[in-house]
Amino acid sequence: MLSRRELLLLRAMYQHGTVTAAAHSIHMTQPAASALLKDMETRLGFALFSRENRRLHLTSQGRSLIPEVLNALSGMESVDRLASDIRQGASDRLSIGAVAVASSMLLPPALVTVRRAYPGITFTVRAGSGLEIVEMAVDHRIDLGIVIGSSAPTDRVLKEPLAAVSLFAILHPDHPQAHAKALTLAEVAALGLIALSPALPAGLATQQAFQDCGLDYRPLMEVAQSFTACELAGEQLGVAVVESLGARYAQRMGLVARHLLTMNDSALSLVSPKDRPLGGPGQCLREALRAAVQGLGVMPGS
Repeated sequence: MLSRRELLLLRAMYQHGTVTAAAHSIHMTQPAASALLKDMETRLGFALFSRENRRLHLTSQGRSLIPEVLNALSGMESVDRLASDIRQGASDRLSIGAVAVASSMLLPPALVTVRRAYPGITFTVRAGSGLEIVEMAVDHRIDLGIVIGSSAPTDRVLKEPLAAVSLFAILHPDHPQAHAKALTLAEVAALGLIALSPALPAGLATQQAFQDCGLDYRPLMEVAQSFTACELAGEQLGVAVVESLGARYAQRMGLVARHLLTMNDSALSLVSPKDRPLGGPGQCLREALRAAVQGLGVMPGS
């Protein structure tokens, strides 16, 4: 097992690239840092760094450790902050997980509501995919999560649907088809499809919808965020297909959103640990998120 000091040194080496700079950043001497790195490699049984042109570079084995090193330190630092809050009497704290588009479109007004009800509360907001958010709820790393379309293990996570989710075509207002009352998938394909990655529920639903209609799925561009797809449509580089929250973002940008179809197998939902009931702040956030969804009008055909 690696100690916190060793994890800090690995993170510093990843950030600074030299033993001298890394050691200085965590208040160690260079000889002590070098000795600690050598000891870690001996205990782990593989090299963490290779030397090239008088600089140390992470080996492939060393690079594979870095994401977990960063996650471990983030968790430790979160525990430290929580302990500090408790010492100072600020025991109200909410940890929230959300897919990116939900964290931008739903969380801000909801958190304002919670802060008004609980002025001393502190928040931790974690981003991730739907499956990652569910895993955070299973592991009690979050109190409440917002996901789109992820299946949840019902024996360990509570899942509460908030709203149905639809796919929308996003166009620049000067686009020749912007004034059309409706668009078909075939028309979208002909206009240049900007699609979300099939790794996302909306991207997978788009791909499946094309296949169900007997259309070739050949995106002009494929991106990982609804915001990016909308921005590209705003530059008139094609027609974006995004989910309901992305469509609301597009409308805020002054773009045109046209309903395409309802995602039957996906919904905007809340997830929370099944064996840890929500406290007052969590209940307040849940109600505030419900209100935020209604305020956005995230419904099929909207």
